[in-house]
Amino acid sequence: MDYLTPEQIEELKNLLLQRREEVIQRIQHFVEGDTLKVSSDVGDEVDIADLEMEREKLLRLRERETRYLRKVEYALRKIEEGTYGICESCGEPIGYERLKARPVAIYCIRCKEMLEAQEED
Repeated sequence: MDYLTPEQIEELKNLLLQRREEVIQRIQHFVEGDTLKVSSDVGDEVDIADLEMEREKLLRLRERETRYLRKVEYALRKIEEGTYGICESCGEPIGYERLKARPVAIYCIRCKEMLEAQEED
């Protein structure tokens, strides 16, 4: 990680740790808030459908947060291994400003744009 200064690495690590804590709190909130149980006492079919839609929304949000948590943990592991900030496609350094904006980035801008262009085809 010669392209990142020790101060930059520490700043990015702290940012990742902060994000990890925030995500864990949101996941716990989703788990605690997942009390939307559909029962026959709830009301009419519209009420039941509304509750089911809300429950599905909470599940999707929790899944998204869980995926993001995995990315944060992966980035923290890469910091410990000394491979953080290296593009997993071309092996070039990922710019500090990009990492600061998206600390879980695994691709440099050029490779990310190429991947997105391929996905559009």
